[in-house]
Amino acid sequence: MCWATAIPYVMGALSAYGAYSSADAQKDQANYQAKVAANNAQTAEMQAQDAKARGDVAAAGMRRKYAALLGTQRASLAARGLDISDGSPNAILQDTAYFGAVDEQTTRENAAREAWGYRVRRDNFQSDADAHRATAGAFNPLLSAAMAGVGTYFHYDKMLDKGPPTPEEGAGEGDSASAGGYSGAGTLFSSAYSVAPKWYRG
Repeated sequence: MCWATAIPYVMGALSAYGAYSSADAQKDQANYQAKVAANNAQTAEMQAQDAKARGDVAAAGMRRKYAALLGTQRASLAARGLDISDGSPNAILQDTAYFGAVDEQTTRENAAREAWGYRVRRDNFQSDADAHRATAGAFNPLLSAAMAGVGTYFHYDKMLDKGPPTPEEGAGEGDSASAGGYSGAGTLFSSAYSVAPKWYRG
C-alpha cells in the first residue's frame, strides 16, 4: 500500500528533474550563444576601427606622395625657366594638386565604407546577443520543474484513485492486454499504472 502511494511522488520527482535539466540546458545554450554573438560584435567593432585607422594612414601617405610630386614638378618647371604661377606650368601644378586631393578623399571614403560594413555586422551581432539573452531569460528551470512535477503527480494520483478496470470495462477492450493500455506495454508510465492496483490489493 505504501509503495503504491509513493508512485505519484516518484514519477513527479523524475518528471521535475527532467524538466529542470532540459530548461537549464536550454538556458545555458542561449547564454552561450549570446556570449558568442557579443564577442563577434566586439570583433566587428575592432575591425571597423582598424579599417578607419588604415584609411587614415593610406590617406596621409597619398597626401605625401602628391606633395612630393608637386615639389618635383615645380623644381623641373623652374629649372626650365618657366613661370609656374601662370599658364600651362601653373595648370599642370593645379591638376596635380586636384588629383592628389581626389585620391586622398577616395582613400578615406573607401576606408569609411569598409568601417561602416563592419559596424553593420557589429549591430547585427549585438541584436543576436540581445535576442539570445532574452531567450535565456525566458527559461526558468525551477518553474519548469515545478509545473512538470505537479502535473505528473496529479496524473498518477488520479490513475491510482481510479483503480483497475472493471470486468465489464476489460471485456469492452477486447482480449489483447496491450490494446487495453493497462498491461504496462513499453513505457514506465503504463507499467506503473498496471502494477499499482496489485499493490493496493496486497
